[in-house]
Amino acid sequence: MKIVFMGKSNEYEIEKSSFCSEAFLIKDKIPNRDGIDFITKNVSILEFSDENFSFDEIIKHLEVDVGEDIIIVENFFKQEKDKDEIESILKENITQESSQKFQSSKTFSRIFKNSNFIIKNENNIQSDIMEISKEDELEIFKNLEFKEKEISFVKLEIMNYDSYYDSLNFNLEVFPSGASYKYGISQNAMYVILQGKMSSVSLCRFLKSFIYKNKNKKSTYKTFSLTFNHNMIYKLSVSFV
Repeated sequence: MKIVFMGKSNEYEIEKSSFCSEAFLIKDKIPNRDGIDFITKNVSILEFSDENFSFDEIIKHLEVDVGEDIIIVENFFKQEKDKDEIESILKENITQESSQKFQSSKTFSRIFKNSNFIIKNENNIQSDIMEISKEDELEIFKNLEFKEKEISFVKLEIMNYDSYYDSLNFNLEVFPSGASYKYGISQNAMYVILQGKMSSVSLCRFLKSFIYKNKNKKSTYKTFSLTFNHNMIYKLSVSFV
């Protein structure tokens, strides 16, 4: 499968997914064009107006030291003599003064410059801790500070969720247009996932409608986390007493 982008490769930012090991996000730095895309191994080729890149070589680039430009190598020639000849030529031409790394493999492909893709890690997480009565309803995202940004993936996770005692409600009338959602319970955790290009204004309105209710008469503890574009942005820890 091939995905086509409208702009040049240096007009995009790339970030490795913290949600999936073999995936990354690409954000168009030009407003109102391609937006944000979540790329998995189902996509084999990424085509830009100036260059094509394979999914595998981008993943390789993300897995090594990104402080220097990387020479990406690919499995192309099958004959052993071709491999030895190519590697010999490359090693003779790469000097110590070069800021390039050579990863020994079968053939030389091309230089993958860091300037083509900017790798970012955002670790700013808003967190809250509170204690409320077991009888009270909890507006999960009441204190969430919402910043304007392009969003294509949202995940709400409730740890220590008990389907017998716990309930979660939200207003589908304000569900963001252009998005789809799914939910489930796995290993004592409930999750709600939204995917699609969403307006931050409509998403904020929808998230503010989330109400959690604890029906357990005993004291209990819950953790709520919210992820945007595969980066956790909010964590709420609540004691119900």
